[in-house]
Amino acid sequence: MPIVQISRIQHRRGKKTDLPQLAAGELGWSVDDQRLYIGNGTVADGAPAIGNTEVLTANSTAMSAAVGYVYRGYLGAASTPIVTGSSGDVTRTLQQTLDDRVSVKAFGAVGDNSTDDTTAIQRAIDELYADTDKTDTRARRILFFPAGVYKVSSALTIPPFAHLVGEGTDKTIISNSGNNAVIVTEDNNGNTYGSITTTTPTQIQFDGITFKNTVAYGGVSIDNATHLYFNNCKFQGSYASGGADASNSKGVTVRSTTALPCANIVFDQCQFTKFARLVDISYDVDNMKFISCDFSTAYYGALIGADMDGSTDGFTKGPRGIHFVNSSWQTISQQAILVAPKSGSTDSIGPRHILSQGNFFAEDIGNNMEGVQSINEVPIIQFDNDECGSMFDFFERTSQRDTNFGDSTDPSNTPAEVQGIGVTEKLVRQITLSDNTSSATDTGIYLPGFNDKGVRIFYKINRAATYRTGVFTISAAGELCTHNDDFEETADVGVTLSAKTSDGDSTAGNDTIRVQFTSTNTGTDATLEYQVKMMV
Repeated sequence: MPIVQISRIQHRRGKKTDLPQLAAGELGWSVDDQRLYIGNGTVADGAPAIGNTEVLTANSTAMSAAVGYVYRGYLGAASTPIVTGSSGDVTRTLQQTLDDRVSVKAFGAVGDNSTDDTTAIQRAIDELYADTDKTDTRARRILFFPAGVYKVSSALTIPPFAHLVGEGTDKTIISNSGNNAVIVTEDNNGNTYGSITTTTPTQIQFDGITFKNTVAYGGVSIDNATHLYFNNCKFQGSYASGGADASNSKGVTVRSTTALPCANIVFDQCQFTKFARLVDISYDVDNMKFISCDFSTAYYGALIGADMDGSTDGFTKGPRGIHFVNSSWQTISQQAILVAPKSGSTDSIGPRHILSQGNFFAEDIGNNMEGVQSINEVPIIQFDNDECGSMFDFFERTSQRDTNFGDSTDPSNTPAEVQGIGVTEKLVRQITLSDNTSSATDTGIYLPGFNDKGVRIFYKINRAATYRTGVFTISAAGELCTHNDDFEETADVGVTLSAKTSDGDSTAGNDTIRVQFTSTNTGTDATLEYQVKMMV
């Protein structure tokens, strides 16, 4: 193909220091730094200023300005930056800015619910946290998971100081199809449980992520770890309501060694669903809290200390300080909270200091999924070791028993809400005691009579302008029932309290404690406010 010369373009070349003012449209090439310029022309010709303009090439330094980042917040008028002036502006490269919060997709994760993202996610985690040179806190960035379903085929190992953040539950989902938990903690040398000997996985945090297991295995295994925090996370398995127990299907499990016990673990506003055992804790652990969480669809809710033996490494003391606070529980075949007995003859070995406080327990718990109106099978909370308690919990079973009392089609012989070795303290309720009741009549206070019980009812009676404050004590064991009323009153309120045990459904012996009353004829009903505290 022939070359046809139409015209010549004048240009200059030489060192950058020798570059003159170029004519309008004239090119200038600086041979020493390999940069190209073009003349602006004169202001009279319409140029904004006299001078030369650099043409962007691979050797241009102008790129640094193009990718530089300066924070611009606004206060008042949109054109007024909070920080102005050369002394206040801080310019960083785009690379530095983006590295402050790293996306898992920068390492090849896709999150399309099809691609196996195991290698990519693990690479991201290891790159940010696992290397032994990550002693400088500036190297520990947040690892961000944009919304999507990230499929993995094996457990992700989580080293110390990891901080994984998603866009919210059921938005960011890590879904495991392998025969293992979704995530497992490790030390900073890459060692997992059984190999951790000197260091502890610590200061690990998760926010806004769903951990899903599509097979009958676990959600998270916390191994030799301390100071873990889960916020607004969801743990979801494959368990179907009404299924049998499966020891591998655990939403949360904890594994310790005697030398490196787990401690200081918090689940805040998390969801646990569709595992045979939503929480399974038998190893040594101190201070574990579940705050404002949801527990649903399981065989057991929280199983604590079931595998304790008092001698095996990691089982020498037991779980201590496990608290469930302001949480909701529903659709659980057996106990919502089951604390196993102590191990051996030593009182110091076994689960202790287990507290349920301010929780809501639905009526479909402890009835083997036979329907909410069936005879309940087991207690909702069962303490088989001491130093445990239920404080101000609400049980729909209580309302069910009170409503169905004496109706053989809806039996009242439900096991206790709380049973075993412990104490339960219920919220205050208010009822009306009718005027002029000469024979003993039910107050409407019905308590489970199965097993031996010690009951203290703290109460206040208001009748017209008279007041009574007292403690009504009941000791019950099967057919036997004694009571004592210790009170102070401003004047005689004319109310007498009593208690008896009875067979509420004619099927199972004396299954119910009935608190009764008589009242004098004053023309005014009495109001009874009471709180029940029961040694179970």
